[in-house]
Amino acid sequence: MRRTYFLLALTVALVGCLGRSAHAQGAPQLGSAEKAGRSIFQTRCAMCHVGQEPAVEMQNTGAARRPATMGPLLSKANTTNEDALRTKIKDGSARMPGYKHTLTDEEVNQVIAFMKTIDKPLTRLYLTRAGE
Repeated sequence: MRRTYFLLALTVALVGCLGRSAHAQGAPQLGSAEKAGRSIFQTRCAMCHVGQEPAVEMQNTGAARRPATMGPLLSKANTTNEDALRTKIKDGSARMPGYKHTLTDEEVNQVIAFMKTIDKPLTRLYLTRAGE
């Protein structure tokens, strides 16, 4: 009986360690520019460009925009033309405010750097972990 409990506890511990290792490998390692861009994205962009389930990625990148978002769900696919993206962020559009008076060029570049780390559009925004 003791042996069964020991093996069960060992199995649970190993699975937990492997799960954390796989999660760490799957998460992109963010540099200082990407971390700063993530912070700006969380406060300026997420309310319109992240879906209803605030860290889960969408499985279908061609899915229609969710009713809860005012703008398209963003990912690195939106960064192919950086100049157009930079202009859009600064000048805005009929449905999007421009940030040329509130974000510096460096901050816009940081947001773009963060967007390049998003493989699939976010339907949920993750929180910053301690030490990041």
